[in-house]
Amino acid sequence: MKHFKWNEWNIDEFKKLYPGLQLDPSKDLIHNRMGRLYWVWKDDALYVQRFSRENGPYQGRNLKWLRRCVPNAGTIVDVGMNVANNTMEYATWAKDVIGFEPTPETFRLAQANIELNQHVDLKGRYYNSKLQQTDHTPDSPDGWFKYPDKSFASMEMVANVAVHNIGLGDQAGSFMMEDHPKNAGHNCILNEERREKTKYDLYEVEVRTLDSFNLTQVDAIKIDCEGYEYPILKGAWHTIQRCRPVVQLEIVEAQCKKFNYVPQDMFDMFHKQMGNYVCTDFQGNDLGTDWVRIKGVMDRFFVPRELYDTIPRSKNTARHPGMGAAIVTDGVFNELFEK
Repeated sequence: MKHFKWNEWNIDEFKKLYPGLQLDPSKDLIHNRMGRLYWVWKDDALYVQRFSRENGPYQGRNLKWLRRCVPNAGTIVDVGMNVANNTMEYATWAKDVIGFEPTPETFRLAQANIELNQHVDLKGRYYNSKLQQTDHTPDSPDGWFKYPDKSFASMEMVANVAVHNIGLGDQAGSFMMEDHPKNAGHNCILNEERREKTKYDLYEVEVRTLDSFNLTQVDAIKIDCEGYEYPILKGAWHTIQRCRPVVQLEIVEAQCKKFNYVPQDMFDMFHKQMGNYVCTDFQGNDLGTDWVRIKGVMDRFFVPRELYDTIPRSKNTARHPGMGAAIVTDGVFNELFEK
């Protein structure tokens, strides 16, 4: 594929590079305000509302904290990579990114997104919020990560990216997943009880453990798998023990319940079994050793204590919206970085 310079950015021309997707009435190519491109399901509201127009990267606050934790990341593992929305942003600063996505059609879109964005230079803003339309203004700086001098980090994907169309778990084999039309982000593995009750189409996917890949260096792992996070962690035990990466988990109590565990089980794994980990939110606040629900915050970061203690933090104790007064906080980066 040709490498497109920033002044050759043209979403209509990019669509033509993928005739199979362009002619599929269920697919569309959208972009966010920084020009990042995403092939998505046209009728899936999550993608259109959260990925396109004036939006930055999805879950940008999580990306910022992870980058501050591992600014010189060698390898980042993205488990449940969806359409590669996070994978592509990890690739802007890590050396290697490894993604796992078991859903075949989602994986197809992820591959297209990675390939396309690796060949498109970005500069400036690509959406006019006032006019509500695509409008490239190259002299208006934009990005999602700011350095202390207020300059934006590059959006270029510099990492080696390897992706796998399989699922991860605590043992090798296969499992059944359900396909959520118009809401692909909720595609999930089914336990036996739900398998008999679901109204959605089912398909079988291969599953391996992360440990089976024998990775020698892992700096960060993100796991967002609709409740299957704990089995994936158990299958990554030796990798985590050996490499001591930052581990980002989406934790939703109702989803954990589907697989017969509670959030505290994952806390205990890091604090009692693995040892010497700090649980934080996206601001770096130390959340202690016990699970506490925080309104509007689904992700938790488990950071090795030896790393956490080296991250610059201010003494500002400002809390983010939704954090209850009972939770002890330690605000971070309020002086060194913009949130």
